[in-house]
Amino acid sequence: MAFKKGVSGNPAGRPKLTAEQKEQREEFKELLQEATVEALQSIILIANDRYNKDRFNACKFIIEKAYGANTAFLLDGTEDTSPIVIEVVPRRTEDDDDEWDEVMKASPDDDLEDYEWEE
Repeated sequence: MAFKKGVSGNPAGRPKLTAEQKEQREEFKELLQEATVEALQSIILIANDRYNKDRFNACKFIIEKAYGANTAFLLDGTEDTSPIVIEVVPRRTEDDDDEWDEVMKASPDDDLEDYEWEE
């Protein structure tokens, strides 16, 4: 059934809430707002737990709430897209010798195959 042009499909509109219903709605809203911080902390804990089966959903929820549901993370061309090199350095002691320093300061691109390793 098609609607007639210029005539509302629901002329009476949404039914008005009673005073009691309005009060219940406000109480419910206040309860939800009071629990917001604890709920977000719980979601963050789940997102940080690498073994939780709901981790992906928690991360997705946080990103969608922070940036919007249809946000695409695209590079705008102005950002540096070169690879990031992470250097893992073991804890040092005073007894370490210079050989280890040479190996650790080597670039990932350096060829260490010819290096004479002491055993």
